Amino acid sequence: MEIKTFWNIILKGIGLWLIINCLYIFPQIAVTLMSSQIVEGWNTLIPDLVFGIIALFAYIFIACLFLFKTTSLISKLGLEKHFTENRIDITVSTNTVIKIIVILIGGTILIDSFPNLIREVFQFIQQKELIRNYPNLTWLIFHFIKTLIGYVLITNSNVIVKFIDKQKEK
Repeated sequence: MEIKTFWNIILKGIGLWLIINCLYIFPQIAVTLMSSQIVEGWNTLIPDLVFGIIALFAYIFIACLFLFKTTSLISKLGLEKHFTENRIDITVSTNTVIKIIVILIGGTILIDSFPNLIREVFQFIQQKELIRNYPNLTWLIFHFIKTLIGYVLITNSNVIVKFIDKQKEK
């Protein structure tokens, strides 16, 4: 494996991790909007919303840069310089390594979110409320979606790797 291929794999893994962590921005925007409305009134709603949307787009832009523009990042950052050898002796294909990274990220997300989902479901059942009256409904939905994404990443890693390779060719 060449040094450039090694850095390509590492940067794509970072890009996948950034895309997945982008999910945390949505509940943070919602909580910020709700708390600013209650505490400070409606006059801070627009700046908070605009800042949240700008942060979200910046996050997605940087993640897409890591996923789809890895060769330009490698050359601009000079990551392949200062190596004494041009090759690393690993006989695993790039797609296999990216698939392993996707599975590891999916597993990490699943391990992180599944206990929170179970806790939220347990609290919901204990309160005996209607789902629309449950105060932590947004967190219940968030943890459900996050658990589902972790599961999908683990089970459909081939599709994700094919998508990344298809975008790389463009």
